[in-house]
Amino acid sequence: MSRIVKVRIARILVIGAAMAILAWAYYYGPPAGCTTAPTDLPGVACTYCHVGTALNGGGGSTKIQFSNGLTYVPGQKQTFTIVTNDSQAYYYGFQLTVRLDSGGGQTQAGNLTAGSGQTVVCSDGSSIAQGPCNTSDQLQWVEHYQQPISSNQTPVQWTAPASGAGNVHIYLAVNAANGDGSVSGDHIYAADYVLTPASSNTPTINSSGIVNAASGSTTIQSGSFFSVYGKQFASTTTTWDTSMSNGVFPTNLAGVSVSVNGKKAAISFVSAGQINALAPADTATGSVAVTVTTPNGTSSPATVTLAQESPGFFTFSQNGGKYIAAEIALPNYAVEFLGPAGLFGSSPATRPAKPGEVIVLYGTGFGPTSPAVDPSKVFSGAASTTTPVSLTIGGQPAKVLFAGMSATGLYQVNAVVPAVAAGDQPVTASVNGVPVPQSVYVTVGN
Repeated sequence: MSRIVKVRIARILVIGAAMAILAWAYYYGPPAGCTTAPTDLPGVACTYCHVGTALNGGGGSTKIQFSNGLTYVPGQKQTFTIVTNDSQAYYYGFQLTVRLDSGGGQTQAGNLTAGSGQTVVCSDGSSIAQGPCNTSDQLQWVEHYQQPISSNQTPVQWTAPASGAGNVHIYLAVNAANGDGSVSGDHIYAADYVLTPASSNTPTINSSGIVNAASGSTTIQSGSFFSVYGKQFASTTTTWDTSMSNGVFPTNLAGVSVSVNGKKAAISFVSAGQINALAPADTATGSVAVTVTTPNGTSSPATVTLAQESPGFFTFSQNGGKYIAAEIALPNYAVEFLGPAGLFGSSPATRPAKPGEVIVLYGTGFGPTSPAVDPSKVFSGAASTTTPVSLTIGGQPAKVLFAGMSATGLYQVNAVVPAVAAGDQPVTASVNGVPVPQSVYVTVGN
């Protein structure tokens, strides 16, 4: 064999060995600067080393899911999730960096923190398990470390810069590797996002701040009233009285809207810290997300339980809400307010109900009705509950004459007062085995 042939063979062996080393060199994570950010390595994302691989050309995709939308709260830590979809991928590698837009993408924005199986690489070449880098002026990249990732979903933690930093730009590169030990067949994807600082006036929903408007329970029902409590909802107090159009309730009141499980709710009242609304028509049950949107942004999602029934009685505000909002039915459709004498002061008048009289109790959430009532439109009439309502007064069963909606979201239970002693008597009620969770009363006289 000639010397030239031997040299050529040697070169081929060296090149082959080099390619094998290159293929596995980044098993522990790529070098810094493999995203599409300004100042990163020449070429585009990981294609600098994965030569011949078209960016975003593998038939799949990568993206980042943000729990708070495309905003950040200055100085606060947040977690976002990298999601990559590629049918041939065996494992995944990634690198991500965050830069200030005001610096032309050349200045670090906030600090990255390495999670499990990750490391933070700094522009001075150091690699640290937890951020920040040694000096604040260094750029940072977070990436996989020690082993590639088998899941196509990867959480990343980032602490936002202080207020006044402006918009930030996130740059992401992902290698969806086929696991054959070479760069051939691997797919490289890149994505980038701009996050804006959240307004200090962005609405927020209180913890456990979504409740049945009558009972205060954290379970609500489609087509019934619920309340949302929080901050920065509105600068004025507004009701829907002047906002209805052709019998359709507004889903935007004073610039405020509420979504339940992705559906807009009809809103009856807004103030700085409270919203009253009708849960939109929905066949879903279980935990659902609720958001509030104002001209200043959208709140972080809060959850509430959506159920087929969530019965509750409205109460008069006097005496700490002890008494059910109720009336005594009189001949010729006349009524009197039911309660102890003087409950509202000198006017309007209230009186106890006598055994044998028919009383009307008002509430919400007593289940499906026939006919069904559209919660987005005005309804007036009688739509009976499809399941009977059970009622006791003073521990005695009360005969229910009617239970159902008399207006959109508003239920009434018409019942005969049983023979019980005079005084404040407790009321219990249930529908389809679901009880009213309140301790409430009506006043009975002789």
